Amino acid sequence: MSLKNQYNFPEAKLGPGFAQDKLKEFKQLIEAALSFVVLSMPGVGVSYFLKYLTMQKFAYFIHIDLYSLPTLNQHEFYRMFLRDLKGNPDGKSDGQVFIETKEILKKLAAQHEKVVIIFSRFDQLKNDFDANFLSNLQALTTIQTGSPRSAPASTKVAGGAGKIVLIFTSTRPLHEIAPTALTGGNLNFYSEELYFKPYSKDDLKKLLRIEPSRPGLGSSAIEKLLDSSGGHNQLFRILLSSPKQNLLLDRFVKMQMKELIDYLDYHQRKQLQKVALGKSIEEIDDYLLGVGMIKKYQISNIKYQIFTPLLSEYIKTNLPVKLPVKEARLFRLLRAGIGRTVSKDEIFHEVWPNDSDSATDWALDALIYRLRKHPFMQANNYVIESQKKVGYTLVQT
Repeated sequence: MSLKNQYNFPEAKLGPGFAQDKLKEFKQLIEAALSFVVLSMPGVGVSYFLKYLTMQKFAYFIHIDLYSLPTLNQHEFYRMFLRDLKGNPDGKSDGQVFIETKEILKKLAAQHEKVVIIFSRFDQLKNDFDANFLSNLQALTTIQTGSPRSAPASTKVAGGAGKIVLIFTSTRPLHEIAPTALTGGNLNFYSEELYFKPYSKDDLKKLLRIEPSRPGLGSSAIEKLLDSSGGHNQLFRILLSSPKQNLLLDRFVKMQMKELIDYLDYHQRKQLQKVALGKSIEEIDDYLLGVGMIKKYQISNIKYQIFTPLLSEYIKTNLPVKLPVKEARLFRLLRAGIGRTVSKDEIFHEVWPNDSDSATDWALDALIYRLRKHPFMQANNYVIESQKKVGYTLVQT
């Protein structure tokens, strides 16, 4: 059987100096024969690093990307796994496929000092996790090997358990997304975790060798976007493509910000909100610190900051706002017809429905002034334009 430890990934262009701190952490765990789960923010760019890792020489790497699954279920997973090992799953049951997979891995483990299997985007299969499935994967690390007679003498290595290391990636700890599937030995095995923080500016710039920025961007503009990205690769790509001066008005930037908040639990979102508002917090959630969403930063009594200023601003501008009653009525009316001139009569009817005596031009002018000055309006770039003697128009710049 022949399976070359070589992939034609474009990450080969990244060179020997890429993400050395991350590479060192991974190498230490692999050499200690520890399987582990890589935890990161969604979109931070773990897959790039894992492909880069796959081409290193200190172990024999097998890269399985669950993104390639035609359907997210165990059946397709087992079949893809065997195909990537150059086996043939056609016409075989899942049990037969898994037995053949183990036999191939047994031969590989006999020929190599370490065999590392990377399951990229493993958490995409979370809805199909069960105790038996996770136990099957764990069992791969205990395969007992000998030196097969067919192996060349130069490649024979003393056999034994601990030669196969599994690496899984997930945006949440597996015990959170599949608590019923993790029991006994499973729980201990899948609890070994390694946090993957955002990239450094230098490493993020190196990733441009794979996907260059759009033409016309100067080095100073790229530097500013690198700072704004906070080392988050997907966000950096979005920023590079954005035509907006105010980046938070770009709908794709806002979608990325929303994704970063929505995948957190309630407690973590509240902590993120406090940090964005500059409130002092004694102790930050381990996960938020681990994945680098929040980092330590001592200024006065503020100890932490969010990894990108864009997320801080997004949180502040999307906080639930309690406008005073009349201001809220006026804003709802203007917002419903954003870009359209709303007449004074419409406003009087909506804001002062049962108090026509108070519905005067002076009262309306004062109300418009207060709403214009409200921090919520300024933070969200809302502008109220006056249409002389006609009404008002709400626009968002």
